[in-house]
Order: sequence, then structure tokens, then C-alpha cells
Amino acid sequence: MLASLITVLALTLASAPPSQDPSAPTCRSIDGQVSCGYGCKSDGQRVRCAQTPQGRCQVVDGQAVCFDPPAYVLKAYGSALPEPQCKNIDGVVACGYNCAMQPGKVKCAKSPAGVCKGRGGEVECFDPPAVVFAVYGKETPPADCRTNGVQLTCGYGCVNAPEGVRCARTPAGVCKLASGRITCFDPSPAALCAWKRSLPTPECRNSEVGPVCGYGCTTAFSKSDCASTPAGMCKVFDSEVFCFDPPAEQQADAACLAALGLAALDGATP
Repeated sequence: MLASLITVLALTLASAPPSQDPSAPTCRSIDGQVSCGYGCKSDGQRVRCAQTPQGRCQVVDGQAVCFDPPAYVLKAYGSALPEPQCKNIDGVVACGYNCAMQPGKVKCAKSPAGVCKGRGGEVECFDPPAVVFAVYGKETPPADCRTNGVQLTCGYGCVNAPEGVRCARTPAGVCKLASGRITCFDPSPAALCAWKRSLPTPECRNSEVGPVCGYGCTTAFSKSDCASTPAGMCKVFDSEVFCFDPPAEQQADAACLAALGLAALDGATP
């Protein structure tokens, strides 16, 4: 009798389907709708799946929603990437980081360094560009938002003036206010990939058209101009300032430039 039970148990175990790896991709179907990916969730009417192993799906306010961090964000944070959150208001759901809400509207940043702020019924979000994550990694400084009571703008080194609020797009950028005019300057992605964190702080000069910012700035009478990279140069000829920059791409780090390619791929994904 005991031998028979052991035989039946062995046959049962042998015929049982292998347990599916929860981290492996799968496909699920509901009412003829099929979705494939990772961590799939269904709300009874539809099924949604993340497109990356690091993506997350949740059922929020009766809706199945998924969020996948951009590839360049995943590369920057690795296993230290914080868990995203999902927020809902009035049936509207959004997932990501540092979410903000206004009546009937909710938005979230795509990265932990991103920021969202709500004002006057609108929600503004800003995420640093891919090159910032390629240079700073998980130490990417968080962005900020400023308002002058009418306009809300987000980024880095924001400056508030009567003409509005302006912010740089990278931590290496700078914004300058002079004579009521604001100029913001950000080093090019190639320059950031070439000099990385050793990139010098840009300088600004006043000119007849307002502030100009960059490197090696030169002034001739009331005219000023600056190079776009530390390797650039500016010279004066016939009371005019002429600037030239060698191609920074030739000095840029290949891995950093590859991160920009990841961002281009993310942008092309529907």
C-alpha cells in the first residue's frame, strides 16, 4: 500500500507543470485582449504588462496601469533605483516619481531626480536629460521649480525676473539676469560627455543684447560672445568677437554617448 502511494505521488509530481519564474515575461488574456511583458495586472476589463523587468504594474482606482523607467535612468541607478509610485484623482491615474496633482489632473516624473509641481489647475513636470544621468549617475541632483505667480518653470539654477522664470536644463548650466533680461546656457551633451564632472562653471558677460554665457568669453566695446566648450576660443577682429569650438564629440566618453543613444531609443518607442 505504501509503495503504491509513493508511486502515485511520484507520478503526480512528475506531471505537474513547472512553476513559472515571476521575473520572466509572460502573456495574459482577458476578453480577447492579450498583453505580454512583466508583472502583468488585470482590472477585470483589461490587462497591462510592464515592458522591462524593472517596470511595475498596479491596479489603482480600478484601473490596471504600468510604468517603465527610461533605459538611461535604469542604467544610471541600477539596483538602487527607488520604487515608483502611482497616484489617482478623479479617475485619472499616473505613475512615476514625485507625482503632483491638481483637480482632475495628475502627472509624475520619469526619474527620481525629476520634479512635478501643480499650480492654477495645471501640473508641470521636468526630468533631467539623459546626459545628466550619464554623467552624474544615481547622484544626479534633484531639479527644482520656481514661479513668479504667473509662470511655473522647472530645472536647475532658476532665475525669477519680471519677464518670467527661466531655468537651466542641466546642473552644469547657468542662468544670468542683467538689465531685466535672463539668459540660460547649458553645455552641449557632447561637452558634458567629454569633461563630465570636471566641466568648469560657465561664465557670463553683459552685452548690448543682454547676458551671454559660455567659456572664454570676450568683450569688444559693447559686444560680447562666448565659446560653447572649455576648449573653444574667442578673438576680436574689427571690433567684432568671433568664437570657435573644436568638435567635442571627438573627446567625449563612448559610454556617455551610448546613454544618449538609449534616450533616443526611448523617445522612439510608442
